[in-house]
Amino acid sequence: MLRRQRSYSLVFLVFFALAACSGGGDDLRIYEQQKIMMGTVMKIKAVPDGMSEEEVRNGFEAAFREMNDLESELSEWQPASPVSAVNRHAGGKAVEVPPSVITVTEKALDIASKSEGTFDVTFKPIGRLWDVKNRTVPPPADSVSAALDLVDYRHIRLDTLHNTLKLDRDGMEIGFGGIAKGYAAWRAGEVLRKNGIENFIINAGGDLYVSGKKGDRYWTSGIKNPDTDISVPVTTFNVIAPCGIATSGAYENYFMHDGRRYHHIIDLRTGYPAEGLKSVTVFSSDPAKADAYATAFFVLGTEKALTITRQDPSIACILIDRNDQVTRSENLADFIEEYAP
Repeated sequence: MLRRQRSYSLVFLVFFALAACSGGGDDLRIYEQQKIMMGTVMKIKAVPDGMSEEEVRNGFEAAFREMNDLESELSEWQPASPVSAVNRHAGGKAVEVPPSVITVTEKALDIASKSEGTFDVTFKPIGRLWDVKNRTVPPPADSVSAALDLVDYRHIRLDTLHNTLKLDRDGMEIGFGGIAKGYAAWRAGEVLRKNGIENFIINAGGDLYVSGKKGDRYWTSGIKNPDTDISVPVTTFNVIAPCGIATSGAYENYFMHDGRRYHHIIDLRTGYPAEGLKSVTVFSSDPAKADAYATAFFVLGTEKALTITRQDPSIACILIDRNDQVTRSENLADFIEEYAP
């Protein structure tokens, strides 16, 4: 759940018009653009229907402006952001925040409550301690305990009447790294639709928001095998309903110590890396939910994750445990159609 300092470099607008198979004998034109924001690469790919290049360009630019505006409001890495102000005043006064912060906080608190606190935006103190990209040994147990004392979503005070946010205890911090990209992708998707673009993929640093089709075919994707020496994906699929897709795994960000892997997904109930699952992929009509529940399900494990998908049909998942057992939620077919890789 760690986020590194954002990059300020910019990839300028480039369109790629590609000829491919399509219905009706017309060439299929796919437009792509990417920019660096929210600490990652944000990409938009779209197949507009009957639009000029200028109209597509304007739609893309509007979507990226939306994500840029959201970053200025939601990023804890920007000193002038409302979230940074909330963190600076932890244990003190409430801070007035914009509607985006209210909305994301409400979503985060709801998911925290339903996931036994395994997703918690107050994770920052323990997340900073477990900086696996710069560690070679685990932190001392007393440091883990001290950091964990500052992690508890129940000490967030959100006042939707006065649009304020407050953290009860000095030293607490919130970070929206585990939910903001999904929310920004959803908002950008709404902007694309308002500009007449219905068929698109927004790739927010690996988290996807997929809508519509690529010509007469569904958009396709797949799940990487968590055993990185195996190149064949676990599954490939058509995305048959608009949804966010997010994957969490322990196979990329980690360090080894005394023969044990210490990865970046922390079980906030213990203060140590979660155990039990290798990979979790979540599908949801709300990309912010997909983003957040991918982390929560990795920590919760198979049975509790499946219980949540039964209670909330807007979420589906594919889970891979330590024994390479692949489990699918019962409602998966509402979102994707699997086929052999």
